[in-house]
Amino acid sequence: MKSSEQSLEVSQVRRLLFAVILSSISRLFGRSGSRRIALLLVAVAAIGTAACDDPFATRASTAVRTDSFVVYSVSQTPVNVPAAFNIIFFTPLRLEPTYGFDIAFDIDASGNAVIIPVKLVGGVVTAARRVGLQRITIPYQELTQAPTNGYQYDSTLALSVDEGAAIELATDICEFQQSKLIYAKLQIKTVDPITRTIVFRITYDPNCGFRSFLPGVPTS
Repeated sequence: MKSSEQSLEVSQVRRLLFAVILSSISRLFGRSGSRRIALLLVAVAAIGTAACDDPFATRASTAVRTDSFVVYSVSQTPVNVPAAFNIIFFTPLRLEPTYGFDIAFDIDASGNAVIIPVKLVGGVVTAARRVGLQRITIPYQELTQAPTNGYQYDSTLALSVDEGAAIELATDICEFQQSKLIYAKLQIKTVDPITRTIVFRITYDPNCGFRSFLPGVPTS
C-alpha cells in the first residue's frame, strides 16, 4: 500500500510541475506557441520515462514449463530404458556414455527415489557439469521461486513419495547470458520397486538466471 501511495504522490507532483511550466510558457509565447511546446514536453517526458528502464537488463522470453514423466531406476533394469532426465530439453533419456542428461534416478532399499547428478555418473568426463539439489521443506505448490542458496552440489538426494527437490543447474546454454544458471523443482509422485519405475512431475524455468515456478513468462 505504501508504494502505491508514493507512486500517486509522485504522479501528482509531476502534473503540478507540468501545469506550472505550461502556465509560464503560455505567458511568454501565447496560446498557440505554448501548445506546440507542451507537445514537445510530453514527448521529452515519455523519452525520459523510457530511459529509466535498463536497456541491458535480462528479460525472460520463454514460459515456465511443467509436466510429468516416468523413468526407470538405473539399477536392476535393462540398459535401453530411460533412467535419466535432461532438464533443458525436458525429456527422459537412457544412460549413455554421451552423458546428455543432467540427473539420473534409482530406487534404494527403503523404496525411496534417489536423484543422482550427472557428475556422479560420468566422473572425470562430466566433472564440469555442476548440479545442485535441495530438499523442499514447505508444501511443494508453495515453492513459487527457486532458492538462491542451500544447495548440495553433486550429491545424491533420496526422496519419498510426495517429497520434492529444488534443482540448480549450471549450463553452457547460458554461456553468453548474465547468469549461467537455470532452476527447476521436482516432486516424486510414485515409486514402484517391482517395475523399478518412478513417476515425477517437474517445473522448469528455461530463462537463464530466472527462478520462477509460476505459470507464464517470468517478469522478474
